[in-house]
Formats: sequence, structure tokens, C-alpha cells
Amino acid sequence: MTIAPKRRKFGDILVEGGLITATQLQQALAYGTDRDIKLGEALRELGFVNDTAVANTIARQLKIPFIDFRKIVVDPEVAQIIPEAVSRKYKVIALGKRPGEVLVAFADPLNIFAIDEVGRYILDKTVVCVGIESEIIATMDRLYASSIKIEQRFDDSGEESATVSAINDILLKAVRQRASDIHIEPDHERVRVRTRVDGILREGNTFPLEMHPNLISRIKILAHLDIGERRKPQDGRFEMPITGKEFDVRVSILPLNAGEKVVMRLLDKGTMRFNLQELGFEPYQRALFMEHLSRPHEIILVTGPTGSGKTTTLYGALNYLNSVEKNIVTVEDPVEYELAGINQVQVNVRADLTFANSLRSILRQDPDIIMIGEIRDAETAEIAIQSALTGHLVLSTLHTNDAAGAITRLIDMGIPPFLIASAVGIVVAQRLLRLLCPNCKATFTPPEELQLALGLTYDQTRRFYKPVGCDKCEGSGYKGRIAIYETMVISQAIEDLILKKSSSQDIFRQALKEDLTSLRQSGIAKVVSGHTSVDEAFRVTMELKE
Repeated sequence: MTIAPKRRKFGDILVEGGLITATQLQQALAYGTDRDIKLGEALRELGFVNDTAVANTIARQLKIPFIDFRKIVVDPEVAQIIPEAVSRKYKVIALGKRPGEVLVAFADPLNIFAIDEVGRYILDKTVVCVGIESEIIATMDRLYASSIKIEQRFDDSGEESATVSAINDILLKAVRQRASDIHIEPDHERVRVRTRVDGILREGNTFPLEMHPNLISRIKILAHLDIGERRKPQDGRFEMPITGKEFDVRVSILPLNAGEKVVMRLLDKGTMRFNLQELGFEPYQRALFMEHLSRPHEIILVTGPTGSGKTTTLYGALNYLNSVEKNIVTVEDPVEYELAGINQVQVNVRADLTFANSLRSILRQDPDIIMIGEIRDAETAEIAIQSALTGHLVLSTLHTNDAAGAITRLIDMGIPPFLIASAVGIVVAQRLLRLLCPNCKATFTPPEELQLALGLTYDQTRRFYKPVGCDKCEGSGYKGRIAIYETMVISQAIEDLILKKSSSQDIFRQALKEDLTSLRQSGIAKVVSGHTSVDEAFRVTMELKE
């Protein structure tokens, strides 16, 4: 039996509780309507409230208990009263029992549908409590199979149960670290786990070597791979919710001398935002890039090493271009994220669906814009260039160190220089810089010689920041990443150099004369603005020649 609190409007409760004013409520309602978001989210984005204050105010006004999950222990057996699917759907969790009563924490105790649904599973009186949504989710993650809802393909007993728990724990910790990749690798004494956070590998858990076969088998089962095959590389994928978010996990298995190594790439399907305004472009670079995106036909190339954020930049461009008037088709290997309104083709070499073959078919699909995940060979490059010359906007990537290097790479592939000069409009090179942790970064006054070495005029009032390390960033001094860019327009002078098959150094020097901001200069700009450190800017650009 569940007794719901008296029905009242959320906004009115906060006003009556003195948390916000009536004016702020109206502002938030208008803000939420414009952006199609809920009132609570609008209030948080406007900075009027925080989750703890909201929960306390609701508890006080409705005269119901507020649950601080940091100070209680949830009974796992009681939590199982409510099915996991229901708990996750409504953000509720059964906490504990008293004679004739069950305490249940609700993220939204005003949701009568949630209260009615919970009442189906609890025969005793339900004591409705309010908790902070993020804390409820975190508690569910700990209770429900380490937060991972996966079909149990092993019996939950003995070594197999320990293996399931170990893999779940590895994935959960990696997500909490914001890791992009997980490495599980054997040596002759142990199995070690490393995670790549903000581009840098970190040491993690270790396991006894005896667990290695079971760990690998568990991952193979999840990724639908051949358990018995240990001599050949294998690739697969699986999906799962972790800490309330949907993740796509790409699996690569490589046989080593000591045994099989696994690398898992974690892709958060729900929170990636492909917005050109947020990627790290300097304003003039973004304006230049968007100008070329508006052109009806040319090739736009994005270049950089693996893991430098090229796909994110391309997806940001496609998101900017996406409209009902445009037929946008991509060919990718793999399709990293599904984009609404865009036709995405997954390369399948076994089915002879290569980049080149896909492009030939795409050209018969009446495309306006074509995105090629990567130009890997001369055949793909030739089709891409012909597509641009016949009236299509083409976006693609190359693996080169800088923008000028993309031109010489195409020449090395055997593409005639006159076609390159005619088709390519702009080349964007990029890297990812680690951001200084905002919680612990420390200021210092850069000496004159350092400022001059960075190409800056000396300013005795100038302040730089350096990493320190704290709990928020796990002692690294950095948290998150941002892109830096080099945007090289193919001017008439650069076209002439292309026709002469000039070196990348000559092309780069000409671009500098035309006010190109190099990757290193872009990195220094992030140092000056306080986003990163001098060491980080040089770490990322050390292989570049200025």
C-alpha cells in the first residue's frame, strides 16, 4: 500500500519553500519551454538551485524524509523487492524495512505513476522519501550486478561468478574515471589492467594470472566472439548500461606471447555533443571552417593521428550541415555514433563493401554531402576528388601530422596535383590537449625568457597555470580535453605550390605567410587563456616542425 504525498506543483513547492522566487520560476519555465527541457533541469542550468537544496526543500514542504545516501546502508535484499527495470525507469530504490513499512527513496516523489507502479510490488505501507537522483542511480549501480545489466551467460557460482564481478568492476571503474579505453594484458606473473584517461594510460587493478582465461572468455562471450579461437585477432562489440548511461563497447583481441590481450573502447552513446561551438576552435578558425562547409562542392580534409578527435570534428560538421533539404551519406569503419537524419554506411570488407565500393553506390543515391571516414588508398581518394568536382561537398580524414602534410600524402598516393588543387578547399589539422583541473590548478608568473620563447611579448602581469593534483582529477592535475586546430585554406599561392609538387615544408611556410595559426601556436593560445599548461602544449605538439 502506497500513500502518495498530496499533489502539488514542483515549482510552487520551491517558491513556497523559499528556494526560488516567483520571478525566477517564470524565467525557468520560459527557459525550459524554449529548450524543451524539464523545469528542474532549467533551474539548474540557470544556476538558481542545486540538487541537494531541491531535495531538502521538497522533503520539508511535503513533510517526507530526505535520504542522504552517504550516511545510510541500503539492504540489498530489500532493494530486490522492486524489479531493477522499475527502479531504473522511475529512479526509485527500496531502502529498508520497519514493522509494517518499507522505506522507498524517489528522485521525484511527485510522480504519481512512479508511486503507483512501486505500490504493485510492496504489500506493506510504503514510506515515500526523497533522494538525489544521481545518488539513487549510483546506489542502484552498486546493488544491481555492479551497475551492469548483462545477460548472465555464466552460472553465478564459483570462479565464473568471480569473473563476472571482475569484468563488471573493471568497466564500472573505467566509466567513473571517464576512460576512453581499457587494456587487459597478461605478463608471466599477473594480469594487469590499464585505462586511458584524457589520452594518457593509467595503471589500474591487477589479477592473478590464473584468472586470465576466464576474463578473456567472459569478454568474448559478451562480444559474440569465438571462445575457442586463441591464435588469431578478433574484433567485436556489445552494448550495456553503466551508471545509468548507455555504452557501446568495441572489443579488440590480439594474441601475444604471454596470452591474449584485450582492448575495449568505451563510447557513451547518450552524452556526446557534436557542436562546433564547443570543440576548441578559435573564433576565426571556426568561422573559416563554417564558411567552407557552406560551399556546395569541394573537399574538406581533417587530419591528425589516431585519437586526435577527427571523427568528433567531422560529426560536428555534419550536425551543423544536417537539415531536411540535404541528403547526407557517410561511409565509416566503424560507425562511431548514430546520427539522426543522416544515412550511415558501415564498411564490411567480407561483403566487399569497401570505402571505394560504398562511394560508387552512394553516388547513385543522389547525395548532397558525403563523409568518408578515412581516405586510406588511391582508389578512395580518386573517387572522393571526382565527387567534389562533380558537385558534392566531401568531408574526410587523413593520418598526417599537419595540414600541409595532407597535400603531399595525396600526391604520394598518385593523385594528379591539378586534381588536388582543384578539389581541396581547406585542410584542418588537430590534436587534443588535456585541460587543467579547475579545482586545483595553480597560478604562476611566467619568466620573461619563457614568454619570449613562446613567441609572446613580455608582460610582467601575465599569469599562467600549472597542474597540481587533487581528488577530483585523481592526482593528475588534468581533467577533460579540448581540441586545438590548424586551418589551412588552399589559396592561389598554395595551389601553385601543389602544381609544382612542392614539399610540405614549403606549403607550410606559405600558409604561415598567409596568417595560418599553427597547431603549436593554437596550443600556446590555450596556455595563455588558462586552459592548459606549457608542458602539455609542448607534449602534444613536440613532433611538429615550426
